[in-house]
Amino acid sequence: MVYKLACKDLGVACPFVAEGETVDEMMEIAVKHAKEEHGYTDEQLNDPETQKEIKAAIKEE
Repeated sequence: MVYKLACKDLGVACPFVAEGETVDEMMEIAVKHAKEEHGYTDEQLNDPETQKEIKAAIKEE
């Protein structure tokens, strides 16, 4: 099974799309991208609501 995450699915005008084999892998990729490209902080990304939003945007393909 492949999981996919696109920034646009989180309401961000960004062409980034990632694929991975697990939700945990996708969360790692999303956090790294959000920090490096969008300037999010660890505090913002560790917020339970933010975590829920990211997980909801991860699609199974």
